[in-house]
Amino acid sequence: MSAMTLQDLLSFDVGPWHAAVDRWRQLGQGVDKATDLLIQGTRDLAHAWPDGAGSVATGEEATTLRAAVDNTYNRVTRMREVMDQHAYAMTALRQQAENVLAAARQAGYTVDTAAMTITAPASAYLGGNLDRTGRETGTLLNDLRSVVEYARAQDDATAASINENVPSGQAGFGTATPAAIARATELARKLKDPAYQPTAAELDELRDLIKLHGRDRAFAYDVLNALGPKGLLELNGTLATYQPDYPGRDTDSALFSNYTAEMVGDLQNGLGVMLDTATEPTGTRGGLRGEDYVPGAYELSSQWVTGLMAAGRSRMDVGDPSNPGLYMADVYGYQLLSPLLHNGSLDPAFVATVGGDIIDFEMEQGRSSALWTESRGENVRLDWTQNHDDNNAPAGYDPMSALMDGLSRNGEGALGVFTGVTEYTAGGPEGGRLPRVDYLLTDRNWDPDVSGGPAWAAEVMGRTEGDRNSVLEDFGTALERATTDQRGPEATRLVESIVLETNVDEEVTQKFDEWNSAKNSTDEDVAEAAKKGFADIDVIKPEMRGSMANIMGSYIIDVNQNLAAGQPVGSESFKVGDPTHLTRFLADIGKDPGAHSTIAVAEAGYAAGMHDHILSGRQNPADDLRGNLDAIQVVSHNYGNVMGAVDFGAEQADHTTSRELDEKQNHSVENRYRIIGPLVEGFVGAATSPIPGGPDLANAVVGDVLDDLEKGAKIDSTGRVTYDVASVLGAGRTTAVDLVETSLYNSGKLEGLPEILSQGGQPRPMDQWSGTELRRWIDFKGGEGMSTVGRAATGAAESYQNGYEWAADTLNGNPPKGGESR
Repeated sequence: MSAMTLQDLLSFDVGPWHAAVDRWRQLGQGVDKATDLLIQGTRDLAHAWPDGAGSVATGEEATTLRAAVDNTYNRVTRMREVMDQHAYAMTALRQQAENVLAAARQAGYTVDTAAMTITAPASAYLGGNLDRTGRETGTLLNDLRSVVEYARAQDDATAASINENVPSGQAGFGTATPAAIARATELARKLKDPAYQPTAAELDELRDLIKLHGRDRAFAYDVLNALGPKGLLELNGTLATYQPDYPGRDTDSALFSNYTAEMVGDLQNGLGVMLDTATEPTGTRGGLRGEDYVPGAYELSSQWVTGLMAAGRSRMDVGDPSNPGLYMADVYGYQLLSPLLHNGSLDPAFVATVGGDIIDFEMEQGRSSALWTESRGENVRLDWTQNHDDNNAPAGYDPMSALMDGLSRNGEGALGVFTGVTEYTAGGPEGGRLPRVDYLLTDRNWDPDVSGGPAWAAEVMGRTEGDRNSVLEDFGTALERATTDQRGPEATRLVESIVLETNVDEEVTQKFDEWNSAKNSTDEDVAEAAKKGFADIDVIKPEMRGSMANIMGSYIIDVNQNLAAGQPVGSESFKVGDPTHLTRFLADIGKDPGAHSTIAVAEAGYAAGMHDHILSGRQNPADDLRGNLDAIQVVSHNYGNVMGAVDFGAEQADHTTSRELDEKQNHSVENRYRIIGPLVEGFVGAATSPIPGGPDLANAVVGDVLDDLEKGAKIDSTGRVTYDVASVLGAGRTTAVDLVETSLYNSGKLEGLPEILSQGGQPRPMDQWSGTELRRWIDFKGGEGMSTVGRAATGAAESYQNGYEWAADTLNGNPPKGGESR
């Protein structure tokens, strides 16, 4: 673990890192030239020397040399990338730390960088400021500690990547020798026999061989091919039984060895790397449509993968029968494959095939996650790759835990898993339903995966409803990666499926029916108790709301189009059959404060972009200002529908909502404009056309502008006021009004603006306003600008209010009031 301190971070010098990056770049260019020369020198060997044992041997040696040079180039490139990334990451973290320190010192606080403490002067605690000062110093200190923790994590990640790619003292970056392959195969075959007792030297040797050559194609292919699919699972299962697992902290003792536990984890991780290497497609495609695939020389065959799935569905025994404490009968092969699935770089096609089969197999058995707990060992942990010292870390019994962890870093593979099977049903959506998504979202029991037996009972019983399930968070992230990494028809279909399946689930619909029935009860006590019922109905599992918010934020254009009355949904957008489903989905997202902020910020960015799109003339060049105001009213209407739904969910869950921020006026008019102004200005002249139906705005402009705001606008440029971007943009009605006003101001289309608001013929940036400019702007809005700015602002405020009431009426099961529907 990195021991980096705050002072180390502040003294970080990027110069040597950039110099090293340049040297690795030069080395890569040299290797690239060597590759061309080697290809030129060996490509005609088969023609010049076509027959005989010498010809075969020479051809094999040429292939080995080309592989060695190719491996060298890949590792050199990786070393350059790792160092380059580290240089920029640490520079950014150093800047963050300096910003926190500057903020603290500007506020009059004393900072000790050696002890990493922040102390306020005694005067700061006087006059009723005790709590506020305590909160401010606590926040600054937490920010500082977080930056240092991120720096340590970056340091560790860089060290791990460099160690992984460092050249061998014997063979440099070259491929494994036949002797190394033969020795690794021999050791692997010995170790998969549970009756064999390996020496510490043998375990060390196999680990070193896999660490050194695990990414070498010939090594990974030959060893795994020799083991066979079943042999690989048997080896992994036997390794898991080398060390018993006990509840409590893992300390070295007569019964537990951290060295052995880490050794097993290294070996299991190494096997995952080898599986990744040997299943990477390196072959060629033929046929008119590329339907004929010929695997590469060191690529495991489709028969091998089919054998792996067959072995995964079968039962096996794990451990030595002579040692009952570490022996388990009838373990499924997929449980033994589980530790290897953490690898987020597995080939997408491979993980879609095998991962999809794991889900299908579980669905076919009809026992949900209980399928994997039929056989348990009291002290057996099948997966040592994660933090075994944490009793909440999955023990490997449920392969879905590792699968979701891997898919959370493999968007293409996740998309293949989730959309791999389609079912068409009467009355279902035109594109069919995704049964795997339906099952995982609504039917599966995601109980935490721990070791079994009486010794673990207290551990399991000690958990509360408030404990978050990390596997569900991984599942949410996997869905997020699948829908946002590679936009396209399949990703769009997945988004549609997520919204549909969470809404039509029988348990959810039954709860809503019961809720509406109770609210309409003639018994006043029952009706009163039911008012907050929505807060207790989880359309989305709480651990997944953050990821679902990220998905909706990325598809914010589509969200607005689906909730816009009478407007067409773009051909590339996702489409919901029932707008109530999307409204309910957004309301459930709003229950989580962080997820609420995500949608609020994305929607504010979308509205600002649409205003610029309209006022710049890109939407309809023939429109005058009156036409622009009519179009802006449509944007405000959509804004109200989206934020109304999100705020309704927030209010039901009793956390701070946009409505409350509006009512309390937590931020002054001046400070709100300091956020809204740069947000709108970030879109002026931006290449966001065409906005409707396209992801450009949500994925590029919104993200960039809001990221700059988050980094640069936390503290007023005058140093007088501290404010939070998400809080300002989370004030629904206020933000709707400010966005419209600011967009009109920045458009340059308002006539009669006071000269004091002009700078070089352009509107003076709002974040440069003084109190005088603000007062003149307010006077203008109440006078000459009432028919333009005032009209648009009033429409925006009413649209938000109507949107909230429409969401409340819709989700309460009441018919919308006249004139207030979508």
